Amino acid sequence: MQPHKRITSNLRGFIQMKNKILIFLLSAFSLQAAPNDNPFINAKEANTSIIAPQSFEREELSFPSDARIIKKMNITYVALDGSEKNLSLDINKSIDWHDTFVFTKARSSQTLAILDVSVTKPKISESNNSISIELPLESGKLNDVISFANYTNRIKLGTQDEMIGDFTIGNPSKIILDFKNSTVYPTKTLDFDKGPFRKIVFGSHKDYYRIVIYLDGKYNYQVEKDASGYVLHLL
Repeated sequence: MQPHKRITSNLRGFIQMKNKILIFLLSAFSLQAAPNDNPFINAKEANTSIIAPQSFEREELSFPSDARIIKKMNITYVALDGSEKNLSLDINKSIDWHDTFVFTKARSSQTLAILDVSVTKPKISESNNSISIELPLESGKLNDVISFANYTNRIKLGTQDEMIGDFTIGNPSKIILDFKNSTVYPTKTLDFDKGPFRKIVFGSHKDYYRIVIYLDGKYNYQVEKDASGYVLHLL
């Protein structure tokens, strides 16, 4: 056989083999891809599988003692396709950090009871006008020069001595009040059972005495002077 005829024959055989390999690969790909094109495939098998945790009922939330306003709630949830998405709820409401807040499930067909949790205070009717009177939670005397009355968010210190300094330290806070007086009195400590004021400590120093007020959390404060002494307000 002549050389050029041998080359042509070999080339023809190579092309035929290449075509057979290509047809085989296309057939295998068609067999593998065919089930995904079936319009009767079970939709659940096509979707991402999600393992659902226990059904949600309620969650309780308590804030740290420095919380005063809820600005926003951000919730991350898992969608049907398995992706995570975010839902934001603007609130911007004042809170009392002592309260426990509840995130709970409610059905639209369910009638929810509304509980009145407002605090009522004794009132005296006078000429058709209502005067609100708030009674102290605790009251008494530290000694002959200073008395106290403990309210929900303030404490009244009855004294004619001049307050010469005030500051706060610690976590939770302790509010320090210094009053000018050179008389020495014994140290005294009182524990409180109610309200944000947990304890008050009296101690004498040279030319002044010191009142240390222990709180149940972090607060700002403001001191006001009146005719009978000073009032410390928690903010």
